[in-house]
Amino acid sequence: MAESNAASPKRHGRSPARKNTAAEVSKSFSVDMNKLWRTNFRALEKLIWRDLNNNPKSQTFYKYTKDNIVEYLKDPQKNEKQLRNAVIYMYGASSHFRRLIQYFVGLSDLSYFILPYGIDASSAKGDLRKKFLKASDYVSKFDIKRQCKDILTVCLREDVYYCTAREIGNKITFQQLPSDYCKISSMSDNVCNVTFDFSYFDADQALIDYYSPEFSTKYAAYQKDRTQRYQDLEPPFSFAIKCNTEILNYAMPPFAGVLRNLYDISDYEDLKLTKTELENYALLVMKLGIDKDGNWLMDYQKAVEFWQNLDQVMPEEIGSVLSPMDIEKISFDRAGGTNDTDKVSDSENHLWSAAGVSSLLFNNTKASSAALLLSIKSDQAITFSIVQSIELALNRIFQNQAVGKSFRISFLDISPYNRQEMAKQYLDAARYGFPTISMYCASIGMLPCEVESLAFLESDALGLHDKLIPLQSSNTMSSSSSGRPTNQSKGEGLDDSGEQTADSDQNASRI
Repeated sequence: MAESNAASPKRHGRSPARKNTAAEVSKSFSVDMNKLWRTNFRALEKLIWRDLNNNPKSQTFYKYTKDNIVEYLKDPQKNEKQLRNAVIYMYGASSHFRRLIQYFVGLSDLSYFILPYGIDASSAKGDLRKKFLKASDYVSKFDIKRQCKDILTVCLREDVYYCTAREIGNKITFQQLPSDYCKISSMSDNVCNVTFDFSYFDADQALIDYYSPEFSTKYAAYQKDRTQRYQDLEPPFSFAIKCNTEILNYAMPPFAGVLRNLYDISDYEDLKLTKTELENYALLVMKLGIDKDGNWLMDYQKAVEFWQNLDQVMPEEIGSVLSPMDIEKISFDRAGGTNDTDKVSDSENHLWSAAGVSSLLFNNTKASSAALLLSIKSDQAITFSIVQSIELALNRIFQNQAVGKSFRISFLDISPYNRQEMAKQYLDAARYGFPTISMYCASIGMLPCEVESLAFLESDALGLHDKLIPLQSSNTMSSSSSGRPTNQSKGEGLDDSGEQTADSDQNASRI
């Protein structure tokens, strides 16, 4: 049988199959691996938050009462989860609360510039530009102005934003961690570190695929040793940003104290609605008189028939009754003419006062620009303290990279309310030779990576500086050609008054 198989190729006129050389095998393996790598890399370019097909669960919130809120505030550490859920619910249910949070978030436009430090200016000039361009490109991966807005919103609403940063493609994405399973137990480089409760994955282990490989490794350790339930996530890519940094043991929503005021607004609005509905109703009374002997002044059955005829043609909003007694209207109108609209307005003003912000910002008719600006500056300091914590966390990631060893990110205390003032300050300082050009560019909304590229595009590539020449005016003319055109330059003669002025040389003193 073996002999027949050996002769088979010769019998059919075929030569033995040629084996691939080592170089061909290596080339084929390289192509397959590159194809596999490209496929896996494309999968890593997006961050999956949830699988809608396999995890159709929806999050619901319980509407707490005013009494519940009062009890929770007595022991905020024990009721940390309930207070967090209450403010999240109110953020969606109350336009007043949402507007309050968004007002504080908008008090920083997250303008930043990249600041070099620890550099020897005499020897680093040659390659500093290349290093700076690489550093600005890396910082642009953070997408600071969009992602940090979310951090500010969560911090001002719930107090703490727990996060792990993941480099996905050419972006660094901040993945928010479930707050109910996170704690702060340590700090490094003045940044709060995250301690995670890995029992979070016990209910659904498929969720672990949506997190970085660090979570899989530490969850495996927790499964082997249940005492490893709480484990610190590795810095610098995992961090926590806290609003109330003076309280690190638990989360205390900054505006939890105004929840009761929000319920007051809702109560007054319900009362106003109830009164408005009652004002749309009426009651007609038909009185059937009685004489001194107790007899009806009219046949009772006839009176009932008249009343029934009237009642049948009444609209639903109007009722009727047949009564032998006088009915007196008793009114509960408030003394002094104070209506329900005033009460609702007063409760709204109490809300802004309880939150510590000026009611002038929210449709108050007694506007005062000076007092308003001072109030905004006070509120802006609260937001900027959170921005400074974000700056420390980003610099801890940035300076852990090779491109960030000699640079750091610096945020400016700028909001839409003082942008013009701060831009003028930086521009005036630059005119006197101070190094504030980068700050000025940041104050008008330019990113560090945009300044260099736009300067090259407009000056070198397009030559716009040579093409866009301003028109001649007194602002663009030199001092030798400045001033009002003379009659001689216009080819006109002098009138009598002009000749008298020229003869007496009266204009000589004006030069």
